[in-house]
Amino acid sequence: MADTTHAFISYAHQDAIIANELQKQLTFLAEKGKGKTFLGCFLDTKSIPKGQRYEPIIRSGLEQADWLIAIFTGDQSVYCGYEIGLYSVINPNADKPIICLHDVDKSGLPAVLDGYNTAMITQVSPYATNGPIPSGSELNLWWDSAVGLFLREFCKTKGLYTPEHCDNPSEYTVDIARAARNISYAFELARQEDEKEETPVQASFEITINPQLEGELTRVPEDSVLAGTSRAFDILGLNLPLSLSGNQAPQITWGQLRKALAQSDRANVPWLDKLEVDVVLAAARKSPKADDVTFKGRRDNRIYRAILTRHKLFMNGKRRFFVLLVETFDRRFVGDPQTSLLLIALTLASRWRFTFFERWNETLRQFDDSLSDEDFQDSCRQLEYNMEWMEHEGIELGADDMDAMVEAFGFENKARVQRFYTDWDKAKKDLKARMPQSFEGLKPEIRAQTRDAVIAFLTAIKKQNAEFLKLCIDRYGEKIRSNPGC
Repeated sequence: MADTTHAFISYAHQDAIIANELQKQLTFLAEKGKGKTFLGCFLDTKSIPKGQRYEPIIRSGLEQADWLIAIFTGDQSVYCGYEIGLYSVINPNADKPIICLHDVDKSGLPAVLDGYNTAMITQVSPYATNGPIPSGSELNLWWDSAVGLFLREFCKTKGLYTPEHCDNPSEYTVDIARAARNISYAFELARQEDEKEETPVQASFEITINPQLEGELTRVPEDSVLAGTSRAFDILGLNLPLSLSGNQAPQITWGQLRKALAQSDRANVPWLDKLEVDVVLAAARKSPKADDVTFKGRRDNRIYRAILTRHKLFMNGKRRFFVLLVETFDRRFVGDPQTSLLLIALTLASRWRFTFFERWNETLRQFDDSLSDEDFQDSCRQLEYNMEWMEHEGIELGADDMDAMVEAFGFENKARVQRFYTDWDKAKKDLKARMPQSFEGLKPEIRAQTRDAVIAFLTAIKKQNAEFLKLCIDRYGEKIRSNPGC
């Protein structure tokens, strides 16, 4: 058996289809030459009997091998480094080569292969399973390809298959080219389950928080990296530079995002505050709060919700949070537009009453002096959450169109409807003008000023809400009674 060519094939089990095809093609070439009994191929799945210790068998296979052929498609066999290292020790001379067949860039090969001449697999021409035998320019391409050169060297090592075995010299060239083509196609088959591309169907971003040096996570650190889809940043009205390499998503830090979204008179961004609360709760393995906080897209004026979907904790303490920006559905009522708008107005006015005014004393206690600073801050944030939610709900339902609302209530109520919009706008501006830019670290005098501003706002809206709710009930009742079908 001194003339037998022994090949040790090292591969990840995900690439078994390539290893099997390589063995098949080497056997085919051996049969055309000295005979398949003069070829020995070691594949762990076929060469190690069940129930046997594999290390002694692998070592024996490496000691016997004339060639170590490593297959690499990006998934390294756990034994690849072990096998190459042991083979190098057993065979320190260059007369027993190590070759790697790969379809990834050479810079991505395992470090253990540094210094070895490898064979890059390329699809030099289209492949068809029932295609003709390579000929002409295709024949030359496969013959001169990296895998073709390897096959020629392999067959020549111990004269396994040479042109002298053929009656027609061109037959040898065809056989090498065909084997090279089939091995290359096996690489293509092995990648059928590889991800070709990923297209986000919804705007999203990820927040990466580096390991905390001490204590529990209580805030999202300003240097946390937020990477997302271009669509997500477009919704937020931000133009971020793309990576020159094209393989890095647009990025911004949490602190930069807050600064970009904050208004000149308000540092708080309600939906971002709510998301931060959910992140902290998720880090503590607690469920997010049920508050529904929305925001308006800065470019399309549509209403979105930021939904925290996943949290990953890494061994080094790093955390990653996954967020979807989900657009709300069209919630406008079907049917007669004017009747629908009256019902919408009634719904929104009732929402305000149920949230703040029906239990008025309870609402006032939420801003009482007896509260701790933390509870007072929570009440202020909750007020902002509710205001944002109900204002955006009005946009979703079409209540932001004052002219359409005036038409629905009738010309005789035009002044009153217009006053509803102007009163609301004025009360909101007055509130924001008297509120601090941030609720954090409120000093006693600022807290008192904030409480007075909140109570003044709610008192003004309470009176206006009672009047408008009565108007909504009267006009909607008239509309229903005037419909003969009711």
